[in-house]
Amino acid sequence: MKKNLYDELKELSRKNVLAMHMPGHKRNLDEFGYLSNLGGEFDITEIEGFDNLHDPQGVIADICRRACNLWGSKRSFLSVNGSTGAVFAAVFACVRRGEGLLIARNSHKSVFNAAEIAGADTEFVYPSVDGEFGIAGSVSPSDVERALKNKPCKAVVITSPTYEGVLSDIAAIADTVHEAGAILIVDEAHGAHLGLSDVFPSGSIEEGADIVISGVHKTLPALTQTAFLHLCSDRVDEARVSKYFSCFVSSSPSYVLMSSVDKMLDYMAKEGRDRLRKLHSKLTEFYSETSGFKLLRVCGADGRLPEEFFKKDISKIYIDCINCDFDGYTLKKRLRNEFGIEAEYATPAGVLCIASVGDDARSLGRLYDALNAVDKSARPATNDGRRALTSAFPVCPKAYSLAECSERPSHFASYLGAVGKVAAESVRVYPPAIPATVAGERISRECAEYLSAMKTAGAQIIADSGREGGLFVID
Repeated sequence: MKKNLYDELKELSRKNVLAMHMPGHKRNLDEFGYLSNLGGEFDITEIEGFDNLHDPQGVIADICRRACNLWGSKRSFLSVNGSTGAVFAAVFACVRRGEGLLIARNSHKSVFNAAEIAGADTEFVYPSVDGEFGIAGSVSPSDVERALKNKPCKAVVITSPTYEGVLSDIAAIADTVHEAGAILIVDEAHGAHLGLSDVFPSGSIEEGADIVISGVHKTLPALTQTAFLHLCSDRVDEARVSKYFSCFVSSSPSYVLMSSVDKMLDYMAKEGRDRLRKLHSKLTEFYSETSGFKLLRVCGADGRLPEEFFKKDISKIYIDCINCDFDGYTLKKRLRNEFGIEAEYATPAGVLCIASVGDDARSLGRLYDALNAVDKSARPATNDGRRALTSAFPVCPKAYSLAECSERPSHFASYLGAVGKVAAESVRVYPPAIPATVAGERISRECAEYLSAMKTAGAQIIADSGREGGLFVID
């Protein structure tokens, strides 16, 4: 039987091989005992028989081949620099300096950073915003079509699903993008499980995207920092993808991380479909049970979705507390301190919890019991303006491209002092690291007031420069 990477590493750990190579701990777990609980016996470099991530011919090539089989891609590149490394490789492979790149405005910071460094001429397409929960909705295919008619672009980047699980109509967007002669890149970092069962929505690979980034550690049983870049069509130059993948993914990849992906692929091929079916069934029960809450509201619990959503992945559980006498930050702290539950993130209006193949009836039941107890003790809220402080973002008009901003002199200003000036850096409300303003945008009063109010509410505001209380601007 052919051995995979995990089995080869286990066999190596049993042999008395003197390691006269990196890493520095030399797998000496007697001396460095703390590494025994961190996978130290699997931590090697590219020694004989263990392949090379950037020229895979053996056990790593086998991992990538099995990923292709699982998701149905043309070729899959394994990233140990997370989805971020894959996003950079995708953008650089598809867009040369000065060429147009259309970006969904609710994309992750890695997309904007990649576009800036690549020197792309950026344009944005905005998703609709749900008026009930304040969540960024789907990107409309017609808006993509309109944007591409106004400005031809070499590639388009769409995030689907979003952090909150909102999906766009990728099939229709792909048709629109391809008719315009462009390449469709989908950041599916939060949807690695999509397309792997008949109960969750289909994934972007089968919907016609050209490149799909899949963050396997987010929803599948692999270690943090693992992802795939899936190449799905002949519209993309495979050699350029390979070149830039080597640029943005470490030349010293972690064999501990890669072996976790190896075993994850085994698990998903053998048990994944059934496990996802069971998860979906338990989530359906959870949503039905939470529909009876008095004040807390779980998005989609009543069987309805906001009209701004094309589809939603129900494994992303958004709990709205706008009707309660406490905000989302308080709810997140209560879940942790009173019930031992750590949510993914909070906003002034709610909390996001993520379910995955690691969850079952017990974990979802525990979450329901905690939310039910909170709901029973909650009192109605007064009109305190929290609805305006959501995960959605204010619109600021574009003045310069991302690349142009880095060449212009700038100075620091407070949020309100920046009104009317052009942002020289991006500023994000974290999480989920979607920019409230992007470098090159002219800062509106609405945006400045939003950032000030979010800071007062307790949100973490992160600017590229690391400075607090404001941002660098161009007059």
